[in-house]
Amino acid sequence: MKNMAITVHGPMDIRYEDRGVKAPGPGEVLIKVAAAGLCGTDAEVLSNEMFYYTSGMAKLPIVPGHEWCGVIQEVGGGVTGFAVGDKVTGECTVNCGHCPQCTAGRANLCVNRTETGVMNRDGGYAEYITFPATHLHKFTKLSFEEGAVIEPTCVSMNAVIRGRITPRDNVLVIGPGPIGLTAAQIAKNIYGAKRVIICGTRDERLARAAGYTDAQINVKTSDAAVEIRRLTDGEGIHVILETAGAEDSFQLAAEVLAPAGRIVLCGFFGTKQAPCSWDFISTNDAEIIGSLGSPGIWDFVISLMESGRLDVKGIISHELPLKSKDDFMNAFGIMTERRENVCKVVLKL
Repeated sequence: MKNMAITVHGPMDIRYEDRGVKAPGPGEVLIKVAAAGLCGTDAEVLSNEMFYYTSGMAKLPIVPGHEWCGVIQEVGGGVTGFAVGDKVTGECTVNCGHCPQCTAGRANLCVNRTETGVMNRDGGYAEYITFPATHLHKFTKLSFEEGAVIEPTCVSMNAVIRGRITPRDNVLVIGPGPIGLTAAQIAKNIYGAKRVIICGTRDERLARAAGYTDAQINVKTSDAAVEIRRLTDGEGIHVILETAGAEDSFQLAAEVLAPAGRIVLCGFFGTKQAPCSWDFISTNDAEIIGSLGSPGIWDFVISLMESGRLDVKGIISHELPLKSKDDFMNAFGIMTERRENVCKVVLKL
């Protein structure tokens, strides 16, 4: 049986080829992929500019795609709780379970981890994926398109949890991409933040957040700091969720962060330089908090999505086929070139 997949063999050496179907071993299941989301991280995998590749931690070739879902086709020995026909999605981080980080409850920092579609584990831009049942999660009520964005929604949830958001907090989300948009919705609708403000440079994306934010600020056309102080009645921002890796994020934070405020870094800055006047951190007793991955919250997030309390359909702008390399490159171009008011592209296999 063939397993046609997008495969990366080197910097922008992208092929559509048969990877073969790996029969599930003990503890594994074979899944027919139904849909997979495109993510900015994929661009770093395709170019091999990600740290994992420049440092030699990640090996090629690899099938990218860390946001995916599908239907179980075959169950390996010893697997319980899953059956043929189940709709499932899989975690990006697959941890070992026994290193010091794992035993301390920090599976996302496992020293032996693989990352699906990113580092040393093939991902979802393929017809089939063989995956450990320990890192699978079932869903029933969601469409496959919604299932494909469970992973980034979990990343957003982790950032909000790391920020310890409460109903007393004014929250600023920097970056109206899929992570920022879902983080803003979670902060407002799930954790009840007093005010949620989102800022960015693209009006179309900011408009997507109108239903669950108190204000949307285009930083190109407004003085964001002045607007934020006005909107918060001078209180400032208690929690900043930085989801964009924007170069001016710390400059804005220094102007609007309230005393004892918290800055959660969820976006990747890559090679960009983000100037920071560090004294505002110490003089305000502020916190900078890293947020990586989404450990231990997948079933919680799926339950919120299936109950309707968390709606991710609003971030999906494109549903496109993946049947060839041309299909993939077209979708990848739409995302990277920001064409057609793109937000989240979901590929349908």
